[in-house]
Amino acid sequence: MNTAPGLESMAQDRAAAEDWLGVALVRERQAQEAVRQGDLQEAATRFREALSLFVMLDDGYRTGHALADLAEVRLAQGDYLAAAELSGQAIDRIPGDPRSLTTLGYAEWRAGSPSDAEVTFSRALHWAPAAAPALAGRGQVRAQLGNFTDALDDLDRVRADDLPAGELLPADRADVLAARALALAGLGRAAEARDELARSTKLDPDRRQTLVHADRIAALTARPQSAR
Repeated sequence: MNTAPGLESMAQDRAAAEDWLGVALVRERQAQEAVRQGDLQEAATRFREALSLFVMLDDGYRTGHALADLAEVRLAQGDYLAAAELSGQAIDRIPGDPRSLTTLGYAEWRAGSPSDAEVTFSRALHWAPAAAPALAGRGQVRAQLGNFTDALDDLDRVRADDLPAGELLPADRADVLAARALALAGLGRAAEARDELARSTKLDPDRRQTLVHADRIAALTARPQSAR
């Protein structure tokens, strides 16, 4: 009977590492390297292998983090339902984990539930009040929902230029700037809104969020203050 290549590789790794935890940690490092190289499919495969081993070892803490890692990859791949499910499982094992809550918030928002996402981002910020990804996410959904004052407060707390580069989760700089432009327009600050939208457009002219917000900003800035 032939051994599957993946299982054979794991068996070889186990022989070298002399324990399953060592194999799991190797798989985790391989997944992280795949993320850095932009190979999300490979990252998902390696995170799943690490996750299976952590579950087998009954290591709840590492299982939770592996679930959170895999959720971020699924989010980046556009599989929002899977990202939400995996994040929820991670939160079950690590209650109050800001990273998992933030991933869940983005998954809910992108799956079409901005109100749920706002609540989830707020839960993340309860545990990590200065977390840039959660602030950026909550600010964007608040702008989308028309809560312009609170949106601007969140987006002013996280400067677009400070968002860490190379991570899967943080909101794109162009999206943050476009959402801030929308909040400014909703508050009647038309000139500032146009300037911020121009910055967003310069970063990524074809960004979907920028184009969507541009239409709303045009409508808001064209209406008199009393109508708004």
